[in-house]
Amino acid sequence: MSLINTLQTNLVGLNGRQARNSSLADNHHPLTNGASTGWSNNGEEKWQQVGNTVGLMAGIGAGLAGYAILYEPFDVRLEHVTIRLLRPNRQLPAAGLRILHVSDSHFQGRDWREQIKIRRVRELTADLAPDVLVHTGDFWHNEAGFDNVGALLDALPRPKIASYAVLGNHDYSRYDMLQAISRMWHTFQSEERSHCNGRETTSWVTIAGSASRLLRFGQYVLNTPLDGKRTGFNNTSRLVDLLESKGYQVLHNRSVRLTHKPGTADGIDLLIAGVDDFVEGNPDISQALADTQDGLATILLSHNPDILQHSETLKSDLVLAGHTHGGQIVLPIFGALHTQAGLISRQQAAGCLRRGDTQIYINRGLGEGLPIRLGAPPQLTMITVLPSA
Repeated sequence: MSLINTLQTNLVGLNGRQARNSSLADNHHPLTNGASTGWSNNGEEKWQQVGNTVGLMAGIGAGLAGYAILYEPFDVRLEHVTIRLLRPNRQLPAAGLRILHVSDSHFQGRDWREQIKIRRVRELTADLAPDVLVHTGDFWHNEAGFDNVGALLDALPRPKIASYAVLGNHDYSRYDMLQAISRMWHTFQSEERSHCNGRETTSWVTIAGSASRLLRFGQYVLNTPLDGKRTGFNNTSRLVDLLESKGYQVLHNRSVRLTHKPGTADGIDLLIAGVDDFVEGNPDISQALADTQDGLATILLSHNPDILQHSETLKSDLVLAGHTHGGQIVLPIFGALHTQAGLISRQQAAGCLRRGDTQIYINRGLGEGLPIRLGAPPQLTMITVLPSA
């Protein structure tokens, strides 16, 4: 019995030492000590924070996308602008000539979208009494928008004196804009080769060279008018007939002398000229401005503000244009994502500009080809043109 008792005592002591050693080992094991348990919990919290951040950003992105597609394109605004001419001795009323400027309706038979805009236009302009009404082109995106163009013209107020119009590139042609990037890539490659005297570059061999070339292409896309593939032509004669039936004078490279109570304090004596579209038409700025005279105020209608590249444009006192849609997407600091014009900076995609003694006003337009706007809501503009001080 004494031997058995001795063995039991030794086994109990051994088990006790093993338990204590195991406890010590557990306390110092990197996966089981208190500090490690805290690290594991912190890791889970960090991953949860990452997930929350991603979810928040996704929610913000979805909200912005919804706003840009479903709200802002319908948020048509009536804006009032006063422009004082810079050249002296122009005969305008002391209270100013009131011009309602409309542009870029881009109707294409999307009835629910376009009729919402038409109703909004009617509400905004119901109490307006413009002297002159002008539309600077892109009435439709394609001929499917014909009926809604007519409805828009009926919704606008009838001016006291006259209505004028010029045509834009979409009034003439239809485009597939989904092919724009691939077409611009081919053009970009051709220009790159010409800069290298026809030699093929080997920049694609290295990752750095590829990244550099892609960066240059991105800059090219952002700074070059999008080159959609022309897929057909619209019936421009049908559109012009509609405009004339609604009382508009369509100014194809010509001008009209607008006089109203000449010689009186509220008299008007000026030239309103229009030039054909810069891209799809046959613009002749010399012919459009052939009747300009010293001392005679001249207002030029041009769909595309790139008409400014012609020095004769600067004979005008005021140029009214559209085409840019204000950039459609305008980002803080960066400005308009794309201007669709070669001579206009991102910060000049809409509003008033000046070139010497010529002032330019660019309208953001009512419509859009791609149904999205962010930071560039559609607009109508009531412009009050005043004589020089």
